Amino acid sequence: MAIPIISTTTSVLGYRKGQYFEYQMQATNAPTSWAASGLPSGMSISNAGRVSGAATAAGVYLVKVIATNGDGPSVPLEVALGIEDTNFNDGIGIEVNIDLRSGAVSVPGITPGDAGSPVMFLKHGDKVFLDVGFLKGEALQTMAMASIVMNIREFDGETALVQSNGGIEIIGTSDRPRYRILVDLATPELLNALVNYQGDYQTTFDAIAEIEWRVDYLEPGALADEIIRSSKTFRIALDRDLVP
Repeated sequence: MAIPIISTTTSVLGYRKGQYFEYQMQATNAPTSWAASGLPSGMSISNAGRVSGAATAAGVYLVKVIATNGDGPSVPLEVALGIEDTNFNDGIGIEVNIDLRSGAVSVPGITPGDAGSPVMFLKHGDKVFLDVGFLKGEALQTMAMASIVMNIREFDGETALVQSNGGIEIIGTSDRPRYRILVDLATPELLNALVNYQGDYQTTFDAIAEIEWRVDYLEPGALADEIIRSSKTFRIALDRDLVP
């Protein structure tokens, strides 16, 4: 057997500070261990060659990777690892908290009068950012988030009136992350539903919503490679927009 030859990787770019990710290095001749120098703080490489973690500082890092087997170490491979700065909370989104223990959804600053009161107030035609945070106790959690989808429907309806596309943007800081999603309420399904609630003063109704999230889970030998969870259902007050 010969020493390992690491598959050429010129760069791994496009990750943000505080964003967890994993990248599997590849090499020929069955490496038994891997080592890397120059990784950003918060990241490491396993003996199996998996680079993982969440970088704590932005920048471009020149990482030197070596794979080793019984015949010796490989020729070092230099990999450029780019970490973009985190987008801090800019205040334009609605903060939404999900309790990971109970699945309950809350919006800071809104205290429902009872269990059946809405926790959010939106209008047809709105395009809103929801900045979703996942809490254990009072602490926001960092997760390898793959997608977040918000679904809205009538209480007695089966058709989704609104469904976000699953895309996310990580904002906040590495120790207090939020996951921004775009919810587009300019759907014909929602407009048609509002027609059934038309009144002299206001056209509005309380819809039911839930948030589903998917988390990558790539540990060796794991039972699944993706975890899927949904929040408890919650109410949203929906109005018709006044501007045609």
